[in-house]
Amino acid sequence: MYVYYLLMTLKQLGRAIETPIFYSYQVERLFFNEGKTMVNTQLSRLTKRGELVRLKRGVYKFADRELDDFVLAGWLYKPSYVSLESALQVAGIIPDVVGQITSVTTVTSKEIKTSVGMFLYSKLAKNLYFGYRKIKDEKSGLFYNMAEPEKALLDWIYIRGIRGLESTRVNRDDLNKKKLKDYSKIYPEWVRKVLYE
Repeated sequence: MYVYYLLMTLKQLGRAIETPIFYSYQVERLFFNEGKTMVNTQLSRLTKRGELVRLKRGVYKFADRELDDFVLAGWLYKPSYVSLESALQVAGIIPDVVGQITSVTTVTSKEIKTSVGMFLYSKLAKNLYFGYRKIKDEKSGLFYNMAEPEKALLDWIYIRGIRGLESTRVNRDDLNKKKLKDYSKIYPEWVRKVLYE
């Protein structure tokens, strides 16, 4: 259900959109009486005043509302799911602290720099785009896609071209061995060799 206002203010925008993040086209629909140009002008003004954060063209965040980086990763580039180093670190498979959010996508590899951080997306073949689950962020009520630990490890070996695990600090103790084996069958043979050498 849409709410319609004239002369959009931050307060009105905040009442109309409950989520921390939104697309400019949503605002254009809500405040259709103002017209696209006026809506974009007002969004620009609110951004300059520090009340909104422009994350990329057409994507904004309320400055005073918290948003999980994993949720943001999914909004910035679709389709995608968090994987590789970010998912491995969350699952405790690698100890390294990751400086950016790493995801995979079926479209072009991309790097998105925002005022809140760096987001990296690596292209993955469509037949390998599986093995993730939808997770709800309790603070925002929004969802994001996160690779299962087994899938994140396979994505990491495949995309990063890892040729051996003996020199890495990968901890495979808590992985589901059957799931890892089943998922690995869809990857090229060299990935399985790295995994089981």
